[in-house]
Amino acid sequence: MTGRSLLPLILLFLVSCSQSDVEQINVTVPQGIKVPEGMVYIPAGEFIMGDPKDSKTRGGKKVSLPAYFIDRYEVSRLSYRKFKPGSQDSGGREKFPVAHVDYSEAEAYCQWAGKRLPDEAEWEKAARGVDGRKWPWVQHQKHPNDGFSGFLPEEVDKRPEWISPYGVYGMGHNVWEWTRDWYAFNGMSAKDEKRFKVIRGGLTQTHLTIRFTPTWFRNRMQPGARFNFLGFRCAGQAPGGR
Repeated sequence: MTGRSLLPLILLFLVSCSQSDVEQINVTVPQGIKVPEGMVYIPAGEFIMGDPKDSKTRGGKKVSLPAYFIDRYEVSRLSYRKFKPGSQDSGGREKFPVAHVDYSEAEAYCQWAGKRLPDEAEWEKAARGVDGRKWPWVQHQKHPNDGFSGFLPEEVDKRPEWISPYGVYGMGHNVWEWTRDWYAFNGMSAKDEKRFKVIRGGLTQTHLTIRFTPTWFRNRMQPGARFNFLGFRCAGQAPGGR
């Protein structure tokens, strides 16, 4: 083989090596369990939840969960319109995450689909795996829109280089997502109890900066809130539990 014919192969090798693929957790689905279409199977077991430096989290403690399913993608505008025809005019953006949906509407969609909203712990395990990673993709990086004022959502199946170790998309760079849990922490004022729902996985931004949020980062929102940066995904218990 000549040097000229080798050149395309060398270039292909260099390109493939430069891609920041996220190392995936090898999951074996137990015999007899069928993973619903569009979902992933998260096996039972412990994971590290929260961060020791954030007193409003579980503090980096190990939490054990039974096996469950979670949507691979955030619910899209097209999927939501199947539940609620005439809503979420997408303007050609059918694959973008549905937004402007409050907690009860998100919950109703999941029930209609035979699922439910994820618990906060389920969301976090699906995002960070079992090795306590701060970012789903391990390495810290700047958001490409940093320096631009304004939120720009993307298609729910975009950015495979930012997937979680379980192959779940959008857990740290797209819309914030509703979870079932009430926002609470040790020392929280009694007047705020059961006032906010936990939301996870969106971006924090000011006028000049846009930042990824760590896998353990907790945010809150009143259940009736509707915003262009707030969406959801669904989950469900796997047969057999533990």
